[in-house]
Amino acid sequence: MTGIPNSTRAALDSLHALGGDGLVRQMVSIFIDHSAGRIAALQSALDAGDLHGAAGAAHTLKGSSRQLGLSEMADACVALEQACKGGDAPAAQTLAAAVHDSYMAAADLLREATA
Repeated sequence: MTGIPNSTRAALDSLHALGGDGLVRQMVSIFIDHSAGRIAALQSALDAGDLHGAAGAAHTLKGSSRQLGLSEMADACVALEQACKGGDAPAAQTLAAAVHDSYMAAADLLREATA
């Protein structure tokens, strides 16, 4: 698992200790699948002007990314949630793109780590 951030390595190692490779693969798969849907819902909420809904989606994504030690994605979600709660729709749109990009990078990293 070279090139994997220490926080992600620690999270995956903890999952492995709890349930082996099967649990790690299952949690990674759930994260990838559910996060993709939440990001789509987040963007739909922003497109509809629903900053409250977008903040909720960002909050959920923050928690799930932190569980896997994905600090960059979690930080982007924090910033997005704050922008939504502050009513800053233009910043929220920009930050949603950052969340999407960090998710794509995280998904690739997790797929590689569990291959």
